[in-house]
Amino acid sequence: MNDDDKPAALKAPGETPSVERTQALLQVVIEAMPNAVVLVGERGIIEIANSRAARLFGYDSDGLAGLNIESLMPERFRSGHVSAHAAFMKQPGTREMGAGRELFGRRKDGSELPIEVGLDVLRTPQATFVLASIYDATERREAVRTAADATALAQSIIDSAPFAIVATDIDGVVLEVSPAAERMLGRSKSQLVGRRSPALLHDAFDAEHRTIQLCAAEAAVCPADLIAKINTGQTDNREWTLCRDDGTRLPIDLAMSGLRHRDGRLAGYIGIANDISARKRSEADMRHMAEHDALTGLPNRSLLHDRLEVSIARARRAQTRVGVLLIDLDHFKLVNDSLGHHVGDRLLVAVSRRLMRILRNCDTVARMGGDEFVVVLPDLQTRHQAEDIAGKIVEQLSVPMTIDGHAIPVTSSIGVCTFPDDGEGPDQLLMNADTAMYAAKESGRRRYLPFTPQMAAAVAQRWTMEHALRQALDAQDFVLHYQPQVCLETRRVIGVEALLRWPQGADRFVEPDHFIPIAEQTGLIMPLGEWALRRACAEMGNIRQLLPDDFRLAVNLSPRQLRLAGLPGLVADSLLRGGLRPDELELEITEGALLQGDIAETIAQLRATGVRIAIDDFGTGFSSLSHITRFPIDCLKIDRSFVRGIGSDASQAAVTAAIIAMGQQLQIAIVAEGIETQHQLEALREQGCRRGQGYMYSKAVPVADLVETVRRIMEAPVGTD
Repeated sequence: MNDDDKPAALKAPGETPSVERTQALLQVVIEAMPNAVVLVGERGIIEIANSRAARLFGYDSDGLAGLNIESLMPERFRSGHVSAHAAFMKQPGTREMGAGRELFGRRKDGSELPIEVGLDVLRTPQATFVLASIYDATERREAVRTAADATALAQSIIDSAPFAIVATDIDGVVLEVSPAAERMLGRSKSQLVGRRSPALLHDAFDAEHRTIQLCAAEAAVCPADLIAKINTGQTDNREWTLCRDDGTRLPIDLAMSGLRHRDGRLAGYIGIANDISARKRSEADMRHMAEHDALTGLPNRSLLHDRLEVSIARARRAQTRVGVLLIDLDHFKLVNDSLGHHVGDRLLVAVSRRLMRILRNCDTVARMGGDEFVVVLPDLQTRHQAEDIAGKIVEQLSVPMTIDGHAIPVTSSIGVCTFPDDGEGPDQLLMNADTAMYAAKESGRRRYLPFTPQMAAAVAQRWTMEHALRQALDAQDFVLHYQPQVCLETRRVIGVEALLRWPQGADRFVEPDHFIPIAEQTGLIMPLGEWALRRACAEMGNIRQLLPDDFRLAVNLSPRQLRLAGLPGLVADSLLRGGLRPDELELEITEGALLQGDIAETIAQLRATGVRIAIDDFGTGFSSLSHITRFPIDCLKIDRSFVRGIGSDASQAAVTAAIIAMGQQLQIAIVAEGIETQHQLEALREQGCRRGQGYMYSKAVPVADLVETVRRIMEAPVGTD
């Protein structure tokens, strides 16, 4: 620095080398400072600037000295700086500029940059200087902007979240609530924020009954185990019932967890709640469908069994009796045959309603299927009470019922038994009531009979049927007929169901409903089922090349067969001998079979071989929905009782729609059984059902007629169903 370049205030005539060293030292100190620094005189002229300041404003290393400090400011700040500089020089002192407000510098190229400035005063005997430390605030302001954006984004997420969010500090004081939380709780944000909420939602928890009671009590406390769980870093997720101020109850799914600082310290709590009332209603609807008869709305076999067990357990404790009445309508088949199934269905509904009017509120009326009903009478003192009620039912049901203008006389045969006189468990009581009911029918119908040990005649009849079954099995008197399964949209035949027939002469057969249950009870179903499986595979193998490429054979398995350890081997051997691939065979099991706890492994082994598994007569009420999802099911067959009324009965249409929708969600194929009319077919198509079988297309035919039957169905024009 020569004499002309030195700050005037630092010069003195005849200055000594020590002053020069001081000036040089000042230059070195400013240059060594870690930030941009300029030394400004009283008139606003830059006397000294370090290289960092030059780089910051886009100048050469010595390009700032001699410039007016206002040249480093945007023009909009210069007028205000003149007065500010003058005021500062009158009372100079250390101060910060730019922090918390917008302050900008101007580069040599005219561009602007956000800055913060620290001002310090340097005094000499001759003059006063301002030492300005200049900081580039670009990164800090970007960080602030980013944080603000993140905060705004977080708030936006909270405000738009479809679920309720409540955040509190570590003492339970509410910090934030989402609009969804306001709607769920029925309280405004102003009523919640700032108030202490021991249970995150300003609630009282009842862990035993899984309820949350909205209240104003500051003494309410969260369950200790819940808070302890959250404090250890875990999330507590449970279903609760929210009891709101207006008395309404709302089922919710509540997840509670901790809010933590970056160092891991607990900062507060957050609760996220979902309204699950729609899901609960759906579950209740599905549970009702699984436990109740679709036609009458009465409990089905499954629910009947549960209620009978409960009644027996209570009777054991109280030393009382339970009555069981098995009711069968006399000659009901004549109603279906003469007036049609739709009249028969309406008659069954009318019978169910009349029964409920006759009985007490504590009694249970269930439909076993077909025209059979069961009544459970708990808390009886004598068996004569059950007989009296049976007599009243016989009398009341005998009064004709008017259906579609037809006065239909209804009579009934009732079997009566009581716990503990006639059986210790539900199955035995139902069986004995069934025996007594058949005895009532044989005695002339329109009556009730209590079960007695002398009713062994009915058992003898079963033995007679069993003997005939054994002889027919030994002589191979049985045959198989095949009913086509059809694509409802294209009429393409995609498979057949093998149906067992027991011939009794020309065009006469024993009804399967008569001999299959006896075969099940006696164990003859095992050899009979094996014969049917092997024969079906062999017969299909002989004509396989004459059938469509994607053709599939469906064979029914009994619950007893599913307990057979060698069943997977039997299936594999039958396929091998018949020349069929595993994927060309579908094994149909009943819903009742799913209740057996020891068949899961067998079904898994069968499924692993490549064969398909179908549930037959789905919806008749034997299984719960949990069984459907637990097993590897490929197909559900809608029971014909639902299909029969689909076009005329809204409740039955709703059931079929629910089953079809469930199948679609679970990716399970749906087949409708018993399609008989164009109206039923169109209704099923509209609901999304793609497969079906029934007299609409063909009855079950012998194997000799199957190829021609398939050809006839497939060659008929689409739309001529």
